[in-house]
Amino acid sequence: MNTSDIKPQFEAVTPRLPVANVEKALAFYVDQLGFQVGWKWGNPVTHGNVCRDSISLDLISAPEGRHGTAMAYVQLSGVDAYFSELKGRDLGVSKPEDRPYGMRDFEVVDPDGNRLAFGEPTVS
Repeated sequence: MNTSDIKPQFEAVTPRLPVANVEKALAFYVDQLGFQVGWKWGNPVTHGNVCRDSISLDLISAPEGRHGTAMAYVQLSGVDAYFSELKGRDLGVSKPEDRPYGMRDFEVVDPDGNRLAFGEPTVS
């Protein structure tokens, strides 16, 4: 088969979030957001990965002043249940709301300033 005949199929995306300290960021995502460490790289650690179910996020060491510049929208089932899991923690999360674009979502800002929205489609 000629490789030019193969159509690309996108299978996953892993946002890369710039952080000041990868070890501290990994701890936040594990302890506060309920992710698991996927892997760490470097000594000291300059790249790390956290995952939960079928999604993952890369945390990358960024130069001073360059962290906290990323945004990611994570679609999940059970957005209200996830919000309930987080609301007892001092995260300053916004309340889930039904949006005019057909999603129910809320937002979390990590200690480095990266913004993560968690949402699911609303039922019409």
